[in-house]
Amino acid sequence: MALAAATLSFAVSATAQNSNSSYFMEGAVNRHMVNPAFAPQQGYVAMPALGNFNIDLSTNFNIGDMLFQRNGKTVTFLHPDVTKAEALGGLEDVNKFRTDINLQILGVGFRAFGGYNTITVSSRTFAGFKLPYDLFSIAKDLENRSYHVSDASVFGQSFAEVALGHSRQITEDLRLGAKLKVLVGIARVKAELSDLDLNLTADQEWTATAHATVEANMKGLKITEKSKDYKQTDTNGNTRTYTTIDDFKTDDFKPIGGMGFAVDLGGEYDFKELVPGLKASLAILDLGFINWAESHTVANHGDPFTFNGFSNIQVKDGSGEKFSDQTDRLVDDITDLYRLENKGDQGSNSYGIGTTLNVGVEYALPWYDKVRVGLLSSSRFQENYGWNEERLSANYAPCHWFDMNVNGAIGTFGPSFGWMLNLHPVGFNLYLAMDRTLGKVSKQFAPMNKGTQFSMGINFPLQSARKKIW
Repeated sequence: MALAAATLSFAVSATAQNSNSSYFMEGAVNRHMVNPAFAPQQGYVAMPALGNFNIDLSTNFNIGDMLFQRNGKTVTFLHPDVTKAEALGGLEDVNKFRTDINLQILGVGFRAFGGYNTITVSSRTFAGFKLPYDLFSIAKDLENRSYHVSDASVFGQSFAEVALGHSRQITEDLRLGAKLKVLVGIARVKAELSDLDLNLTADQEWTATAHATVEANMKGLKITEKSKDYKQTDTNGNTRTYTTIDDFKTDDFKPIGGMGFAVDLGGEYDFKELVPGLKASLAILDLGFINWAESHTVANHGDPFTFNGFSNIQVKDGSGEKFSDQTDRLVDDITDLYRLENKGDQGSNSYGIGTTLNVGVEYALPWYDKVRVGLLSSSRFQENYGWNEERLSANYAPCHWFDMNVNGAIGTFGPSFGWMLNLHPVGFNLYLAMDRTLGKVSKQFAPMNKGTQFSMGINFPLQSARKKIW
């Protein structure tokens, strides 16, 4: 669990997957990322490492409902000065968080071989959690009653991707495209708490029975253990030595933990003979897998034990104790709650990386073709972390070197308002986009609503968009 939490915290600070606001933006050089059949108006070379990036946080609860101001400091819901009603009032029955990452390190698009071609090198990371309300209640609430928690999970994965794409006009109305991706696995962590039963037997002392498993796919990972005594609730009241996880050591970490392949497939059809200005498109992204060389597993047997509860932490360093020490203590509390034992390396395993389906329809206004209206349906298939949204956008291209749109969506993480601005004269491209417009932020610049998504890109087009090159 500690390793999964570390993966999650890394991803929160990373850059995220492509903006859906760009799907119908013909002047966007990176729209081949959302459908490999799309051929941007311009070939391009991306600025290395900074060319195309997003920051994406998605939740079904308000992040601000878990952060509070006390005595001039920002604290978490676990702080003793935060009441139970304040701490738990904004949470859902099932609380979901996810961030999906795609940082393009190198990118180029050009016309050759009878179509449009792309070469990209990217670093990708996904992290998320799915936590029921009762787990937060356990952490905050110490009432004299029983608790049952099920179906909690934390997940993270990171890998590098080299993608080769090609799209071409098959007929006058049909365009198809595909990408072949070589995947280099870096790390993958999956923690699942299938069920947890707690009973209060004394002041701040819990009798607990838990079933949990953590699988870590990482080359060179070392798991250290420690021994603890705990009360076993059998008829004799025996006490025995119990071995549990102490730490996950990455001193011998190897950057290549696995290898795999994936494909993107896409198509676009122009219904101009039937309805002038009407187009439909379809794309399947990230259809593939990674074979991981090592699969380190820790789990428990569901034995009953005593647990003394959680300690409060603050968001930033306070007097007397560093924030890092507080978070380490919280991780120790979680590890003690699960009582995980090392099962060793279970050998190689193969897992999918999560697949996205995009279905789009757009219509250019017959009396003013500079305005196009588009409807995009996106669905992500990824076990506990899948999502879907329907996004309606209005796209406006007043001249050959500038276009923009505004859009709105409804989906798994609630309603959102988005926009995109795209400047692409000869030799330079700058775009800014938000699928979920940023609202109120904390002093640490954390979004206080249901997440946000921001995209920015700097690229160097190879020719003017004035020319119809495809």
